Amino acid sequence: MIHLKLHLLSDGSFVLDKSFLVYLKYMGQPYDAALKPLLIRAGRETILVDTGIGELPEKYRKFYPIKRGADESLRAQLGEHGLKPKDIDVVVNTHLHFDHCGSNRLFSNARFLVQADELRYAHSPERFQMAAYIPELFDASGLDYEPVRGKLEVAEGVTVVPTPGHSIGHQSVVVEVGEKNFVYCGDASPLRENLERRNIPGVLYCSHKALESIDKLRRIRNAIYVYSHDNEQLTL
Repeated sequence: MIHLKLHLLSDGSFVLDKSFLVYLKYMGQPYDAALKPLLIRAGRETILVDTGIGELPEKYRKFYPIKRGADESLRAQLGEHGLKPKDIDVVVNTHLHFDHCGSNRLFSNARFLVQADELRYAHSPERFQMAAYIPELFDASGLDYEPVRGKLEVAEGVTVVPTPGHSIGHQSVVVEVGEKNFVYCGDASPLRENLERRNIPGVLYCSHKALESIDKLRRIRNAIYVYSHDNEQLTL
C-alpha cells in the first residue's frame, strides 16, 4: 500500500453572487469564494485536483474580481511543497468551468483526466451554460486530455466518481487515507450547506442529478469532505 499525502492549496478567492452556490438563496449577497486545488502525493505520482481560476481574460475580470496574495498563486503554493508545474503527473479537473481549470496551461507535462461528457460539452455548451466555459483556459495547445467514462482509479487509493448535475460531466475525487475517505466534492457541493442540508448548487445543468450526486457523496462512510468554495474551510 502506498503512502498518500494530501495538501489543500490556495489560488486566492473570487467574488460572486452567493446564489450561484446555493439554489434560490442569498440572491444579491456577494461572497468571497475560496479557490482550493488539492495536491495529492501518491507514491511516485503527483496529482493535482483542479487548477483554480488562474488569470481570467480581460473581458471577464470585471464580473469576477479576484483576490490573491503573492503567496497564493498556484506556482507559489506548489513551490511551498518543493514542486514546479512540470512536476505534476496528473491533473484531475472536476469539471471545466473557468474557476476550476484556469491554470491548466501551466501543466503541459501532465495527463488531464476529465469526464468524456464534460470534455465534449465544454467545446459546445448550450446557451444557458456558455458563460461558465472559457475555451482559452482549457483548450491551450499541448495539453493531454484523457476522456474518462465513469468511475476510475487514478492511483492506489485515489478514485474519481461521477457527480453530474452542476455540470454535465462533473466528477468528485475520493482519497482513502487509513480508515478515512477524503472527499473532494468539487462543485457538487461548493459549500458545507449544500451537502449537510441537501441544498443543490445555484448554477445547474440538471437539478435532479445534482441532488442525486449530493446524496451519493453523503453515503460515503468515514468521510472528510472538502468543499470547493467554502471560505470557512481553508485547511484539511
